[in-house]
Amino acid sequence: MIDIAIDTGGTFTDYTSVGSLNNQKKEKIFIKNPTNHQNPTDGIIEGLKELASSWKVDLETLLENTNQISHGTTLALNALIEKKGVKTALFTTEGFRDALELRRSQLDNQWDIRAVTPPVLVPRRLRLPIRERIDYKGDVITELDEESVIKACRICKKEKVESIAVCFLFSFMNSSHEQRVRQIIKQQLPDVFVSLSSDVSPQIREYERTSTTVINASITPIISTYFDKLKQELAQYGWTKPINIMMNSGGLSDVATMKKIAAKSLLSGPAGGGVGNENLSRILNKKHLILADMGGTSFDLHVIDDNHTKLVPESRIASYPLTLPMMDIHSIGAGGGSIVSVDDSKRVHVGPESASSIPGPACYNLGGENPTITDALLVLDLINEENFLGGRLKLSKENAINAINEKVAKPLGISVLDASIMIYTVASQLMADALRLVTTKRGNDPRQYSLVSSGGAFGLFACNIMDTLSMDEVIIPVQGPVFCSWGMLGAKRRYDITRSFFMEQNSWDYQRLNEAINAMIEEADVELDKLHVARDNRRHELILEMRYIGQHHEISIELDTLEFDNDSLEKLNQLFHQTHNDIYQYCEVNNDWEIMNIRLASFEDKKDNSLFNFNDILKRDTSQMTVSGKIINCNDKSTVTLYHECDLEGTIMGPALIEFDYTSVLVPCGFKSEILDDGLLSIKKL
Repeated sequence: MIDIAIDTGGTFTDYTSVGSLNNQKKEKIFIKNPTNHQNPTDGIIEGLKELASSWKVDLETLLENTNQISHGTTLALNALIEKKGVKTALFTTEGFRDALELRRSQLDNQWDIRAVTPPVLVPRRLRLPIRERIDYKGDVITELDEESVIKACRICKKEKVESIAVCFLFSFMNSSHEQRVRQIIKQQLPDVFVSLSSDVSPQIREYERTSTTVINASITPIISTYFDKLKQELAQYGWTKPINIMMNSGGLSDVATMKKIAAKSLLSGPAGGGVGNENLSRILNKKHLILADMGGTSFDLHVIDDNHTKLVPESRIASYPLTLPMMDIHSIGAGGGSIVSVDDSKRVHVGPESASSIPGPACYNLGGENPTITDALLVLDLINEENFLGGRLKLSKENAINAINEKVAKPLGISVLDASIMIYTVASQLMADALRLVTTKRGNDPRQYSLVSSGGAFGLFACNIMDTLSMDEVIIPVQGPVFCSWGMLGAKRRYDITRSFFMEQNSWDYQRLNEAINAMIEEADVELDKLHVARDNRRHELILEMRYIGQHHEISIELDTLEFDNDSLEKLNQLFHQTHNDIYQYCEVNNDWEIMNIRLASFEDKKDNSLFNFNDILKRDTSQMTVSGKIINCNDKSTVTLYHECDLEGTIMGPALIEFDYTSVLVPCGFKSEILDDGLLSIKKL
């Protein structure tokens, strides 16, 4: 049987498949095809047909012999970034309709008074007050006025609202009003989607909770329609099994869950890379790795410390807060398709806008007129115009030269070659700065990390960036061009719960804490039953979000127990102070702390990781080519050795270019590349 993973990115969709047909030798086959933004499901079906062809069968036969399909997509993320969510209304406690717009009266950059805040996702006329009130203990102060709900529904019907977010004060302590409002909405507006904050983000902080609920309300109908259509399309070829959906947390869920809380899939693609990065660190026994994934649209970074990935309880996407567990992934707009421009002051800008797959970079010859990083790489002879995307997409160097000449070289008064070198250099510095942000600016030394090259384009930048940050090694997995989809094959079915729970140190009550944890475990077990995770193959991990009383932020305290007693107080006290000291280099042992939130991660305990090996590097074939000497750290134009789909033995000395179907790897002067076990390239400086 075969396992398939699909990662739909902004420019390309990646497909990774592992297994065997008819009990033959196990194979690993991966392909890429351009993402179809107009009809995403059509693009996926076409890609699966190409994948089936690579297995030398038709799609029906491939799916008949497929054990599971895992899927990550940028559809939700694009809908949020491009503000293309459905028309959404917000029902909120009377007097608090402007919380979404007031935010926290803070700027992302407090020193920039001209900083532009992102547009409010729900206009004021659709932020509708509902008369009700629950206090911080969960007690009802004002009963729900159902007539005000019906009135709000009438407004929504008149405005043709497609989705409603419901977020009442302290509903995370008592959700009865929100639950009743959903019933009324379904009676009045049966076709409108409803998102409750008590379902999506039942935790303290009004603005963040409201923002998360509204984001979910605006994108879930789009994702729901997409998954329904995908299931229908796959069913036509015989697929009736569930589809595993990748989540921000690095776990797998099902379509039914995503149709309720699609916000859990906003970063589902990069999360697959995070899972792959964690598994790679264990395979290689390297405790500290940084995955750098340069695709067509973005450049994503994921850090592994002590063989462990980090989840953050709150993050920001497009400047909007999201309070859902998410892998700590940092992204910038520096992918192969990032558009290059020159402003009036002669400054060169790379991204964040992308040419996407259609029309794509100018060299795609699909109507694109703007120069991109890919165009510059082609002009620099770092990309083979006859073998892009496995030879399926013929590139036009002439178009690339013309675009760079018109939009960059002429405005700067330089040659096309120098302009291309400048684009390469600016893009390199953008990526190096992003790496500094996740290392030195967090107090970590980049020299202790190995850099994992992922995505179709990063192999051409990896060595120079490694050198800039004085890192010791670049690791190139052969599955690098499809690393996120490959990582999804090792993801586990998972369910995450976060609940606000307030307890100060001086009012320690372990029984109340145990009751809350047990209730969360019961909820998780019900959800894992739906995901068909066997009861004897489950694991629960507990994290308490804690802070010193009076602090404005919490820290995550990871625990190795699910049950507390009287003796636990002192252990928790020591662990909190020690963790605070490890993070901030100080602690205040004489100050009391408080618990703010409980987080529970529940997932498959064991999963077969035999999929994770890399022995797929193919035949060796060398030739010569010419590359700009400045890029490979040599003088003028330099002749380098070109290797195709290498099954390499021994050492490759730079300058050299190693060419795969879906990526190329640059080994500059002063660097050497060696093969690690299982077909991984390791590049180090001499």
